[in-house]
Order: sequence, then structure tokens, then C-alpha cells
Amino acid sequence: MDRERRLGAREVEEIFKAFAEAMRELPPDVEAGWLDAQGDLRLAPDIARKLRTARRVRQLLQDMRQREREC
Repeated sequence: MDRERRLGAREVEEIFKAFAEAMRELPPDVEAGWLDAQGDLRLAPDIARKLRTARRVRQLLQDMRQREREC
């Protein structure tokens, strides 16, 4: 099993930007998520699945894993 890895602000920024790009490809009226009672963002299951499989997001995460292995 892979171990957890802390991410720096720049890495999280890259991930969020890639997610935003994937979200822009969806029609604007798609129900994508909600804020729960605690104010946390919850993504709809089908949206979360689409984001995980979005090519740019997947490539970014693979690149980050590869850099980690090289260090």
C-alpha cells in the first residue's frame, strides 16, 4: 500500500487548477456537489469520479508520485 505524503501549497494549487479545468468542461447546470451542515464541500459521486479520471488531473498526480520516488 502507498504511504501518505504531505503536499506543499504549490502542489495543492496545481491539483485545484487541474480540477477547475475539468469542471469547466461540464455543463453549467450539472449538479456537482453541495455544502454539508458543517460547511464542507461534498462532490457528487459521479463528479468526483470524473475528476479522478480527468486526464490532466491523473497526469499531474502521476508526475507528483514520480518526483517523490526520484527524491
